[in-house]
Amino acid sequence: MTRDLSDLDHASPEDPTATASSDSRLSAYADPVNSEAVARARALAAGLKTRLQTAAKPAPVVEAAYLLNEARDPDCPLLERLRILGLLASVLDHYFVEKAPALSESDQAEIAASLDPLLQQSYVELNESLLPALSDEHGIEIRRPQELDLPQREYLRILFRQQLYPLLTPLAVDPGHPFPFISSHSINLLVHLSSPDLGIGPLSHARIKVPRLMSRFVSIPSTTKKRLYIWSEDAVTGFLDELFPGMQIESVYLFRVLRASSGSRNGDELEAQSRGLRHQQLASPVARLEVESAMPDSVVEWLSSNLQVPFQLCFRSAGPLALFQLVDLANLANPLD
Repeated sequence: MTRDLSDLDHASPEDPTATASSDSRLSAYADPVNSEAVARARALAAGLKTRLQTAAKPAPVVEAAYLLNEARDPDCPLLERLRILGLLASVLDHYFVEKAPALSESDQAEIAASLDPLLQQSYVELNESLLPALSDEHGIEIRRPQELDLPQREYLRILFRQQLYPLLTPLAVDPGHPFPFISSHSINLLVHLSSPDLGIGPLSHARIKVPRLMSRFVSIPSTTKKRLYIWSEDAVTGFLDELFPGMQIESVYLFRVLRASSGSRNGDELEAQSRGLRHQQLASPVARLEVESAMPDSVVEWLSSNLQVPFQLCFRSAGPLALFQLVDLANLANPLD
């Protein structure tokens, strides 16, 4: 399952596991005009190949541990460390989409249990080391909406109304509405609503898909020398009152779904696809459910039940989902074009 180090550069938001041609795969890991960076990229790939040949553990566990260790290396340039951490996320997405569905449930559960602590450590590295260093070395900060001042909040609200609101389609999830189809690789909000004006408690859930067309890092005007950004999902979450006027928002949780590759479908399913049946009938099974760490166990169980994904394939993330897009963050500091 070894992947070259520039897969991220050619991966689309639709499918971050897309593969590039062998001649251009190093470009996402390091600036191709920087010979030292290219040399480090090749050394990283060679080290990973050697580790895979000699290790007794499953390949995805070996890859994740190796890449995490490299992302922690203080001697490695910061932006390369960010890209390596993004590569780790991309490699694991590829594993869950392409490889895991072919394994037995017990093997999947065993590998998932080994991957989970590595994923948690990657968030610690990102939040406690890489992002603070990005601010210090490159003047780039990622803020949360509550950390913005009033003019910045107003700027973001205008952006939401003019650019994001037309792209959002909340789908109700209650006894009167079936659980909606969740596309693979999408980042979603699960919103719990109530109606205080009616004097009754929680009414339903609603699902909102974060638009794929928007940048993952939304630029915010700054009065300092820092360049400020917020995560795309925060640009939606911060203004849900605009989508649900008169409703009380009880809770909001993020989740992301990965589905098995369509190549695993059998002939009957492919024939059904050609007949134009509904997406729900055609969807490959969910191979991984990623949720934010604050989501209660009861909600994770409810979500996993509706998505028909085993609980052992549900992962909590102590930070932003879809970390493969860290390559885009590195490119903001040092564009490759």
